[in-house]
Amino acid sequence: MIKQDKSSIKMDYKYDNGIELLLAHMNIEDIINAAETLYQLEEAEDAGLSFEEEGLSQEEMDENEEAGHSVGSGSEQKNYSDGVGGVQYGTVTDLLSFVNLLSNMQTAALQHLPQEMGVLLNKKDMVVKKGRYQINMDVLLFPWKLTYKNPGSGLVPKGSFGKVHLAQDTTTRKRMACKLIPMENFKAADVEFQARFRHENIAELYGAVLWEQSVHLFMEAGEGGSVLEKLESCGPMREFEIIWVTKQVLRGLEYLHSHNVIHHDVKPSNIVLMSDKAVLVDFGLTVQMTEDIYIPRDLRGTEMYMSPELVLCRGHNTKTDIYSLGTTIIHMQTGSPPWVRRYPRTAYPSYLYIIHKQAPPLEDIAEDCSQAMRSFLERALEKNPVLRSSASELLKDEAINPPREDQPRCWSLDSALEEATHTILRQQSQHHDTTQGKDLCAVWIHCHQE
Repeated sequence: MIKQDKSSIKMDYKYDNGIELLLAHMNIEDIINAAETLYQLEEAEDAGLSFEEEGLSQEEMDENEEAGHSVGSGSEQKNYSDGVGGVQYGTVTDLLSFVNLLSNMQTAALQHLPQEMGVLLNKKDMVVKKGRYQINMDVLLFPWKLTYKNPGSGLVPKGSFGKVHLAQDTTTRKRMACKLIPMENFKAADVEFQARFRHENIAELYGAVLWEQSVHLFMEAGEGGSVLEKLESCGPMREFEIIWVTKQVLRGLEYLHSHNVIHHDVKPSNIVLMSDKAVLVDFGLTVQMTEDIYIPRDLRGTEMYMSPELVLCRGHNTKTDIYSLGTTIIHMQTGSPPWVRRYPRTAYPSYLYIIHKQAPPLEDIAEDCSQAMRSFLERALEKNPVLRSSASELLKDEAINPPREDQPRCWSLDSALEEATHTILRQQSQHHDTTQGKDLCAVWIHCHQE
């Protein structure tokens, strides 16, 4: 039996009717799959079922996770294996099924998709029109433009195997972040943890759409950019700013660690500033432990922020994230990652041996660091993970819970909106950019640099 390459078939229209044409150019198995899909859709419609199901609450997600319950399975879940494109609203389970399918599919099989395909969780702010959510039509993508960048300069931040753009739904005007990941680099883990675990200090995932060989991940937008972008533009942060960011990150880590989840890449570029909070992003290296110790097959993370136990590759747990947070605080204090000022990158292409022999980098703590914060860092950077403090313990530390009267009035961007009104209007008239992201970022700078 001769096998034909579907992509090489050419239509010559010599057949008398559509049935003959269909049979000649389509595998009979494809016809059966298509018919079964249509039948399932009609059944679901007759029974009053809808794909436009609201996402689960956190309590429901936790219960389903513990019970191993699968929501949206069976006839309710769209079968993408039939090659049919389209975008639909769905549950977290629908989204995970979709991304698992993508991660297992050959790139060549997706080259001739007639349209975009995907699952969206955010029914309120993302409008699907007749099964379509078209890039640059239903949703527009732009480079990031941050207030503390030079006026008019565009910035496209890069994450693990992806670039992040600002996105805006053309119907609802909802602004989002959109991370583009080429299909050859896409892994289900890029979506899994961000979809399953919802917390105010974890960037909320809105959905995933495949278009033109790239997976577009839509998520909560950080109007102020990442901590790294702020450091590169404004230099070292002051201690009250560091306290605010640290507390936000610890809350996110406390939640993840309570589910035995290790982020594995806590660093300034993976902490994004919102109007009144900071969130963790980039879960491509994240794992969920099934035992007390996680033994990796390879190194996970970014060298300068790695814990000594992670460098050894003999096993680690959630405490490795706490160490990475400690190194991140040093970066926020000084404007440079630990180690690099004493051991320049030009002379030391790898820091793994230095970390193994000399950790923790207490000598890199800023000279003007308060005694309370220094004590906090010593707890977070404890070389022995057994003695290292947990996220829950550090959240109670006096260093990040100073008396209110000892701190500036501006505890968040929103709290400073009223007093910064004149600054915002002045900047708007100068730069003619009225996006909320720039406004909020302007308030951040006004509030935290007075």
